[in-house]
Amino acid sequence: MFKELPASQNGISSRVGLALTTVILLLAFGLGAAGLNADVIWADELASVTHMGVFDPPYSLAQVIQSIRQYSPDHVPFYFFWGALWGQIAGWSQFSLRLMSCFFGVLMIAWLYRFAADTVNRRAAIAAALLMSTSAFALLYFHDLRMYTLLMWLGIAHTWLYWRLVYGGRLTRPTWLLFAATATVLFYTHNFSAILFVGLGFHHLIFVKKSRRWLHIILGWGVAALCFLPYTPAVIVGLRFNQGHTSTPLTAPEAAELFAYLMVNGFIWLWLPILLTFGYALRARRQPAVRRLLAVTLLMITVILLINWRFNVITITRLRYFLIVWFAVVILFAFSLTAIPYWRIISGVFLLFWCLAGWQFHLSGEVIEYAGLMARDRHYPPLHEYVFHLLNKTESQDYLVGFSEEDQVSIVSSYRSHSTADYYLKAQLGIDGIFLHASLKRYRLEQDTRGILREHPHLLLAHDPSDVPPNYARALEIIQENYMPCAVLVDKSDLLVQRYVHSVMDCDHEPAPIAYENGIKVIDRAARYVPASNLVQVLTWWEVADESLLDKYNVSMQIITPDWQNVRQEDRHLYELPPWDVIELSTADLPPGDYRLVIILYHRDSGEKVSGVDPATGETAKIWPILEFTIESGE
Repeated sequence: MFKELPASQNGISSRVGLALTTVILLLAFGLGAAGLNADVIWADELASVTHMGVFDPPYSLAQVIQSIRQYSPDHVPFYFFWGALWGQIAGWSQFSLRLMSCFFGVLMIAWLYRFAADTVNRRAAIAAALLMSTSAFALLYFHDLRMYTLLMWLGIAHTWLYWRLVYGGRLTRPTWLLFAATATVLFYTHNFSAILFVGLGFHHLIFVKKSRRWLHIILGWGVAALCFLPYTPAVIVGLRFNQGHTSTPLTAPEAAELFAYLMVNGFIWLWLPILLTFGYALRARRQPAVRRLLAVTLLMITVILLINWRFNVITITRLRYFLIVWFAVVILFAFSLTAIPYWRIISGVFLLFWCLAGWQFHLSGEVIEYAGLMARDRHYPPLHEYVFHLLNKTESQDYLVGFSEEDQVSIVSSYRSHSTADYYLKAQLGIDGIFLHASLKRYRLEQDTRGILREHPHLLLAHDPSDVPPNYARALEIIQENYMPCAVLVDKSDLLVQRYVHSVMDCDHEPAPIAYENGIKVIDRAARYVPASNLVQVLTWWEVADESLLDKYNVSMQIITPDWQNVRQEDRHLYELPPWDVIELSTADLPPGDYRLVIILYHRDSGEKVSGVDPATGETAKIWPILEFTIESGE
């Protein structure tokens, strides 16, 4: 079965086959890579990056498993651990992380070609590779930050190794070890990999001669099962979790119908030539491998439907569970198209219609409706563009305010520890932020906006100038009541980001933190003298490591003379201060001269001053100057 067929039987020479395969692999890579930055990550991808440790790298295997058990107990850890390693090397952007899926997808097609060439012939292998490379539903996962292209690649690779062990001649130790290893990794990649083992196990029991080699294969699967045994209790918990969180499961006929629909790129009439040619080819060509593959494929599809009947796991957005059988169906399609008279003409016409249908399916956006919440999350702002344009332009104190038609972009669900906005802003830019609903009612807008201003004196206001959100003008008006506009960080036709700071600070203000020895921290401080109002305004922004400290310490703002005479003082309990606040000290009765404004943190009962350090300079002090100013005569 694995002997090289002559060109007359293959229909394609090895040189032509290599050239065509190379072109198809480049096509698959191009189609997959086109989506790497096409949209923001969706809900399941956010779960992936969370499990990989993007918010607190590096992540160990133990941390990956802990994250999965806490938020997604229905998953297994290999893909996420691999992603944790990959992210440390390639970076945490959606482009670099999604590139893994594209890479696995291309490998999958290469192995698909090899397996089809070995079991059918080279011309069927070329057809199978092209069918898979232009399958609209399968291509979605070439740029999806999930484990499905890895699952498909490992599934084909393991099946190819199995076929070699059964039919390929001498049994070698490296081949057997690789066979056992791929089985183990499959178990740890996705729970639905068990369906492949059901299909291959059926083939092994029914079609394969019982011999020492037969036992070696059983032993390889047994080793993989033993390796997976420690994780089995977690899988059982995960199955219960998954069953309780599935909405509106499909019936078996509904699931089968949608699978058939997606399998032919949304053009159901393509099944007619497939069935006609397959019936003819199956009768005319005596190829036991195809008949066996057909039996295995039908069994795997049946098992998926039975699992759905028992556990209600397949919904209209979870048809991806059928991807484990995709490669087998594609090979059967390819066999039917290339094992008939005039196969070049017939397969050429079919592939033309197949590619056109796939392209239309993709352009219409309908195919995305069957792939989880991708469609909803495509209404998010282009946060990857925010990252691209703001990289190395932000400060850690910045707080970005944007607008979105979908509230979910800034919401943390009970199944994830961070929001989509957190991935782009915190993990990649190192800042915090929120996205207001683009068309909230006015009372909600003012409430939300003023709430943001009470906690953040440094703002980045972002919006799309070509499609101004209805709430943008009112939000800007509220911000400008006490904030002043500064530098425009991004000025593009579809993205404008401008910095705003509280009026106490200058636009060129540099952050001035103080880290006190007791765990209290001044994130930033600024002050200004306003002669017209006879006021000194001081802004401080506080952070405490333990809330119990709020009751133990006071803050003193003092105006002192050059000889250290205290001429004005304002003391506050630390618990009275919001995260940041502006305190005003009057200078109305102070004589002309030079003055300094200082800040002191002291223990409420003992009065002992607390020592702090400037992280930038390493300077240590208990009395920190904030402002030097001069009162002129006549003021």
